[in-house]
Amino acid sequence: AFTPSTTWAETYDVAEAKFFRHVARQAPRDTSHLQCLQLCAGSLVGTGFSSDVFKTVVMHLLNTIPPSSWRRREFLMRLQDIMWYLHGCLEEKRLHHFFFGNENMPEDIVLPAAFQAAEPINLFQCLLQDPAAHAKAL
Repeated sequence: AFTPSTTWAETYDVAEAKFFRHVARQAPRDTSHLQCLQLCAGSLVGTGFSSDVFKTVVMHLLNTIPPSSWRRREFLMRLQDIMWYLHGCLEEKRLHHFFFGNENMPEDIVLPAAFQAAEPINLFQCLLQDPAAHAKAL
């Protein structure tokens, strides 16, 4: 039954799953991108960073670093890339949502036109407005 007063939270689970499947199709067998994501998300529990922040960082990097560079032998370099990218985003107080306004979206990830035409959403907007939170995050 339809309940007009029900508010549904927007999620991007389907788009994220499609993106990770897209990466898996292109990546060599011994890639470690998911292990990088799991390690980062698990190691910083309780620090105020959500797993979504790391997922967003990893998706941006997966979209710019070739899949062949995510092999297990480059695991430490990719972890370093993740932390450097995150640190740069924190310094700039800007981490763009992966799906809104991303001009580099793989063609097989079909998003509504409004997503593609939208201005990127800054997931770190709160850091612009709260210097104490920014200092803590850094």
